[in-house]
This record gives sequence, structure tokens and C-alpha cells, in this order.
Amino acid sequence: MTRVAALVACVIALTAAGTARAGTQSEFTGHHRQVLRVVVVPSLGTAALERLARRGAAIGLVVPNAGPLTGAGDAFAGMVRGILYNARLARPTDAVLIHVVHAGRPPRHGPAIVLELPPSRTVPNTHRYGIAVLAPGYHGLLVSQLTRVPGLVSMADVARTALHTRNRLRSQSSADAPAALAHLEARIESSRNSTMAGSVLVLSLLVMFALFFPRGAPAALAAALAANLALGWVGGTDPVANTFLLGLALVAGGVVGPLLLRSGTALGGALALVLAAYAGAMAAYPPALSLAPMGPELTSRFFGVSNLVESLLLAPALLGARLLGRRYGPVAFLAIGLLALTTIAENRLGADGGGALVVGAGFAVLAAGLWARSWRPVVPALAVAVLAAFALLDLDAASSSPDHLRGALHGGLRGLVDVAANRVPLSYDRMVEQWWLLFPAAGALVVAVVALRLARSRADAAVLIALLAALGTSLLVNDSPGAVAIAGLASLLAVEGGLVQRGLVLPVARRLQPPVPRPPLTPPGVAPQESP
Repeated sequence: MTRVAALVACVIALTAAGTARAGTQSEFTGHHRQVLRVVVVPSLGTAALERLARRGAAIGLVVPNAGPLTGAGDAFAGMVRGILYNARLARPTDAVLIHVVHAGRPPRHGPAIVLELPPSRTVPNTHRYGIAVLAPGYHGLLVSQLTRVPGLVSMADVARTALHTRNRLRSQSSADAPAALAHLEARIESSRNSTMAGSVLVLSLLVMFALFFPRGAPAALAAALAANLALGWVGGTDPVANTFLLGLALVAGGVVGPLLLRSGTALGGALALVLAAYAGAMAAYPPALSLAPMGPELTSRFFGVSNLVESLLLAPALLGARLLGRRYGPVAFLAIGLLALTTIAENRLGADGGGALVVGAGFAVLAAGLWARSWRPVVPALAVAVLAAFALLDLDAASSSPDHLRGALHGGLRGLVDVAANRVPLSYDRMVEQWWLLFPAAGALVVAVVALRLARSRADAAVLIALLAALGTSLLVNDSPGAVAIAGLASLLAVEGGLVQRGLVLPVARRLQPPVPRPPLTPPGVAPQESP
């Protein structure tokens, strides 16, 4: 009863904290006077941006909407309300914050924000549009706290800048801002065109490793993740080359890894190093992951880990915790858990609020499987882990820059209910549209069933069950079921430890192997004939 009471008290305290902050002032409170004009022009292409840059303006590329589709009406609705509107949801009814004028050409003098909107018809949300700020203190490239990619602007930045809030657009100097924008556009296109091809290639190669060389699968996935980060940092613009290098790194890591990482401790250390590399890169240079071959979609999420990368990082996090925890005990296990939580969910790093719950669920199940005498503590461990993750997120969101997480947590219970209601159009409707993703999801279930039946120890089974719990949580709280299905199957293949090969490949190979001919039996009393 004491434990139940403690859990209930945690829930009440957390809800009360969120509700209390729901009444706190928003970023726009007190900013009623519009400081900069907002001027919408029919076109603001490369030549127009170059002219504005020569006149001293800071320039950038604005993302009009979240979601797969956009249009002038949707972009305008979000712009005047200071939000990045997702066209999958109902039109926003928030208060209009700024006044906007339309003109045939950019103004000759500021202070003003000049931008182009998408066409009036509904079009794919795959294009970015020109934006410039003509005002004192602005020159070079626009810098947004909402995107953390120099030159890339969110439509939600327009109202913040026009009203001069604390999270308004800034600028940074650039020797050739138009050329920098052209390079940024090429990198964005390369990243977007590489994501699906890269993830499918990673999954396909891991299937081969799981079937024919399972010892190399964990190192193969770790090498692919490291290459993804390196390619994002270096900045290639050819999607074919990026995808090829990603696959080459995976194969090389899978072949060479077992030769270099001969012990479980060495492998666990290498997996932990991958997590640390992602945390360090996102802290030092956020575009390294934003523009990686497998990075955010750059429409609603601009920095941090996407659901695809989050699901792939679960494998090194859980397997690394198990291997290092076996060698160094619970302290090492806890350290890897905190590293994974920080990397995936910290608001200035991975910034994935749902990922915190995913990591918490996975590590709670893994801890119960490794050290509890039975599986009974799993449910209370899950509850405690989720509450702890939620509390840490709550504190983090209250003390750092704005993102989607702060909007949910600062809305208290109502904000969480709204987020849950939005799962239907943002996630589950997409499951119906992307029916073909049933195949990797079904494959993940088959792999899990086979691996669990053949698990040699409770620890082997614990890693698989923990990963399944984390992926199930991800499907509930995140809005990218396709990415979770593909990356989840890849992660399962990386951690199953050869169980699929023993359960599927070897039995089939034995059945297909031709029978060995037996020598004829010699009748009793007859000497066998010698061959000439």
C-alpha cells in the first residue's frame, strides 16, 4: 500500500506542477506592439534574396508548415499566430498576434520582415521559401532558436521576430550568404532524399548479418550510426554517395568489429561511445544530425533525434547497458541509462519528449529482467521509470529553449490531453495510409518470437523484451509509426545475438542438405572386398 500511495502522490504532484505552470505567462505575453512590419510578396527567389543581402538584410529559407502538405492559407494561419501549423490537424483558433500586408515587391527600406508564402493551392511540403529581415542588427544569415540550423527558419519565428520576443530571429555574419543558402538547400534535399533509402539499406544489410554473421550485427549497427553522424558533420550533398557510404560503413563495421571488439566489455564500451558521440555532436554542432542522411524530416522537427534515429539508438543503449552492467554492476547500468536519456530527450540535445518515456520503459524492463528474481516488478518499475522521466522532462522544459515538449508540459493536464488527441491524425491515420509498414512490423514480431523461444539465458531474453517494451511505447507516444517499424526491426536484428540464425537458417540448411550416402552392409561371414 505504501508503494501505491507513493506512486499516486507522484502522479498528483506532477499533474499539479504542470497545471500550476499552465497559468504562467507565455512568450508572447506583454508583446502587444508589433516592432517589424511583415510583408508578403509573390516571389522571393534567389535573385531577390541576393539583392536584399546586398542592401544589408539577413536572409534565410523558411519552412511554411509541419506535415506532408502545405498551402498559402495553412502557412498564413500559422504565421500570424506564431506556430508551425500542421496541416493534418484542424485549423488553429489561437489569437492572431501580428498584422501582415501584401505587396508586389519587397520594400526598399525597413524595418520589415519580407517573405514568400506557398501557392494558394495545396502542394507537397518539400520546398522552402525565401525570407529576409531588413532591420538594424541583421546581416548575413538568419539564425533561429527553433531550428538551430543557420539559414533555416520556422514559420513560427515570424511572429516572434515581429513582436521582438526573447526567442526572435538573430543573424550571423556570412562571407556570401546567398551561396551559403544554396549549399544549405542542397544539403537539405540530400538529407531528405537519403532518409528512406538509408534506413531501408541499413535494415536490409542487418537482415543479412543476422542470417549469416550475427556476431557482427551489433558492431554493424554501431558503425552505421557513427557514419550517419560523420556524414552529417562533413556535409555531403549527393544522396547516392551518402547512402553508399552509410552501407559501406555498416558492412565494414560488421566484419571488422568482432575482430577488434573481442569481449563483451569492449563491445559495450563501443556502443556507449556511439551514444556519447551523438550527445557531443548535438551539443557542439546541431546541424550535424539535422542534415545527416538519417536525420529529422526538417518540417516539424529540425534538430535532435528523429523517431528513426531514436529507435536505432535503443539497440546500443540497451545492449551496452547489459554488457557493461554485467562487468561493472548497477552503477554502469545506471550511467548508460542516464546517458541514453540525456542523448535522446534532453531539450538542448535530442529534444524528443516521447523518447524519454521510451528510454524509461526500456531500461525499467531491462533492469527487472537482469536483477529481479521474477518479472513481477516490471509493472511498478515501468511506473516509476515513466514518472521519473516525466519529472526530468518537466524540469528540463521549464529551463531551456522552446520546442514541442514545452507546449505539452506547460499546458498541464489539458496540454497532455490535447497531445494524446492529436495522436489520431498525426500517427494512427498515417498507419492506415502506410499499410506496407505492416511487413517490417510483422517481421519484428517474428524475430522477437523466435529469439525469445531460443534465448539461452534470462539476460538474453531481458534485452529483447526491454527493446520490445521500448518500441511499443514509441508507437503509443510518437507520431512516426513507419520509422519506428523499420528501425525497430533493425534494432532487434542487431541485439538478438544469433538466435534467428539458430532458429531459422540452420534448421532450413539441415533440411536442404543432401543425405550422406551410407556404405552397403556386409553380410555376416563375408569379408569385405578390397578396392583395386
